[in-house]
Amino acid sequence: MIKNNLKIAFRNLFKNKLYSLINIGGLGVGMAVSFMLLLYVYNEFTFDKFYKNDDRIYSVLRNQPSNGEIQTSGSISSPVAAAMVKDFPEVEKAARTTWHDNHLFKYQDKSLNLPMLSADPALLDIFAYEFVKGSRATAFMELSSIVLTETGAKTIFGNDDPMGKIVKIDNTRNAKVTGVIKDLPANSSRKFQALGSWAMLEADMPWVKTNASWGNFNYRTYALVKPGTDIKKLNAKLAGLITKNNPEDKENKLMLSQFSRGHLYSEFKNGVSVGGAISYVRLFLMLAIGILLIACINFMNLSTARSENRAREVGVRKVVGASRFSIIWQFMGESLLMACISFVVALLIIGASLDYFNGIIHKSLAIPYGLSYFWIAGLGITLITGIIAGSYPALFLSSFKPVKVLKGINNAGKATLRPRQILVIVQFAFATCLIVSTMLIYKQLNYIKNLPVGYDKDGLVELSLIGKVYDQFESFRRDAIEAGAITEGSSTSGSITNDGSSSWGITWPGQLPGEDKLPISQMVTTYHFTKTFDIKVLEGRDFDMGRPSDSTAIMLNQSAVKLMRLKDPLGTIVYWQGAKRTVVGVVQDFIWGRASEPVSPVIIGYMKGWAGAASLRLNKNVSVSDALAKLQTVYKKYNAEYPFEYKFVDELYSEKFSNEQLLGTLTNSFTVLAIVISCLGLFGLASFSAEQRRKEIGIRKVLGASIANLWLNLSKEFMVLVTIAFLIGSAFSVYIMSQWLQNYTFRTNISIWVFAATITISLAVTLITVSWQAVKAAITNPVKNLRSE
Repeated sequence: MIKNNLKIAFRNLFKNKLYSLINIGGLGVGMAVSFMLLLYVYNEFTFDKFYKNDDRIYSVLRNQPSNGEIQTSGSISSPVAAAMVKDFPEVEKAARTTWHDNHLFKYQDKSLNLPMLSADPALLDIFAYEFVKGSRATAFMELSSIVLTETGAKTIFGNDDPMGKIVKIDNTRNAKVTGVIKDLPANSSRKFQALGSWAMLEADMPWVKTNASWGNFNYRTYALVKPGTDIKKLNAKLAGLITKNNPEDKENKLMLSQFSRGHLYSEFKNGVSVGGAISYVRLFLMLAIGILLIACINFMNLSTARSENRAREVGVRKVVGASRFSIIWQFMGESLLMACISFVVALLIIGASLDYFNGIIHKSLAIPYGLSYFWIAGLGITLITGIIAGSYPALFLSSFKPVKVLKGINNAGKATLRPRQILVIVQFAFATCLIVSTMLIYKQLNYIKNLPVGYDKDGLVELSLIGKVYDQFESFRRDAIEAGAITEGSSTSGSITNDGSSSWGITWPGQLPGEDKLPISQMVTTYHFTKTFDIKVLEGRDFDMGRPSDSTAIMLNQSAVKLMRLKDPLGTIVYWQGAKRTVVGVVQDFIWGRASEPVSPVIIGYMKGWAGAASLRLNKNVSVSDALAKLQTVYKKYNAEYPFEYKFVDELYSEKFSNEQLLGTLTNSFTVLAIVISCLGLFGLASFSAEQRRKEIGIRKVLGASIANLWLNLSKEFMVLVTIAFLIGSAFSVYIMSQWLQNYTFRTNISIWVFAATITISLAVTLITVSWQAVKAAITNPVKNLRSE
């Protein structure tokens, strides 16, 4: 029986090659797109979940009131880790870490930058890193010890055994390799290739130890809690730890958040997790399901479109004793066969396009052929797809009455037309929703990208201040200007594209009670700040090398002046960073944090020894490549052993919109695919309709109807369906996009032209799709359709 059904299934596939190709191709493309999206979703859901103690690893976070809200930060003070282990028996281990940064590693004649963390030894136990060489117990027994990842070890030593070898870090510290750990998976938030001990960090940078106060929040802290710990109860006790040890600080409260949730649930509002990247992951999951669903609908429409050709077969089978169940099983079997073939096609498509997809999403996804769960999941989805796609055609075809179909009378098509129309409406409603959403995403992306930045980001490059460039920045700047590489340069505490740090305990004249507890963003610099970034000075001036008194000077942005309610800000004394500072300038607001949020108040302070980045404005009179070549020559004069690495500020600024850009690119790509797949379903319905109405068309033509009239008569019903789908899809997209736009303080409006463009595209695509079948039916000789009459 099964063998016989398989023979019939393959015969039908080869008999209707075009329809089989469209059916399998449409379903295969839909499955391929869905599988790639599901690979992405799986990658995100498993982010940081590969650690042995995943359910017990927690990040320590800090809540602090600010402007009537509570801000949540991962910056924690140095003494917290030790105090947690001492005061709370629920905490098994805790460790401090620095924020990972590039450091120069030198071995023999090789010099290169590697991302490095410094941490307490307990970090090795918390995350249970797997040692390939060495062990957790001995890794940091010596002060000058370094642990490398497999990639880090191979980068420095090639295929040589790294154990016991000495590397020089930042040209200052000789360290011995005491361990090699396995590389972490790509879906890990901890991106480092070298791990140094906290003791070595304090030895090299004494200020780390001397500034280890409860009020200096500079580090990350992780904790491993004991099995069975009630996190809510522990958080209730942990909240007052800072106040207990620093009675003057009653604002900062600590809490624990599961480490593996940090990637998807990174956004907090008033101390409560409100989401983050999870919203995009859910969106892509719904997109995967939607694409697969319209592919199934397309399959249904195309399968039933050829119902007339299978009617007599069903009639004969029923006459000779076949039950309806056996006929349903036959057609379901055909559907499952086509779904399995589509699965193979989908794997081929994924293999050919996965690199392109990875380039779009900036991931390194791969098909896990060697894992059993992939095949179980893939075949499971294929089975479900085959059942969903084949259910309606099987039920529809098996319902034919043998007496009627063998007499050539089959009106089942009229009964099924309405359900098929509903399916097409569902398809195009989904496509409409995607079209409207894509347009609004790009509209919002362009809107926030074109907001006034407040500085000129074009022609700016950024270098890390390391080595002699850090110690002799002014000399480096002058040499670079004299070489014709740059026109100006400034050193700052961090990148101008990222809101790096904040401070509180700041006082000013006329301050209201409690305002000294407000955290205010800060940027530390020396000279040439406004000229380098081309930031407009509204009042006063920039810091001046000819004015020694500027060593205690600050500048404020407009928002800071507004916060402090300063009517005449110049000359105002503001207490900041432990000293009285004089306001010498007011600058225009510039976007420093997220472009979706209001510009925050910023204090720009003069202070030496706090620089982390150098921003340099390239000379516009020479080409960018020439300017960079000259800059590299000057850089190597100061840092001969350091690689010359730079970043363009405009590219760093664009990274602020990476999520929106990814969302726009993916929805744009999949909108096109959704339209194509929907059109295949529409093509099937048009074919079905033309077949059902062939006698009507013949009579109309005999009575004098023109080809244009017949084309319009056949096309208008589809135009109505697409219009209905447009109305439904538009309503859904307005609701969804209105919710999405609420995440932005600065947001575009939902313009009427978006809907006008959508309906125009939908109707144009519909006409192109159905016209072939409509014209084909209209030009058919009426004698051919009416000969049986």
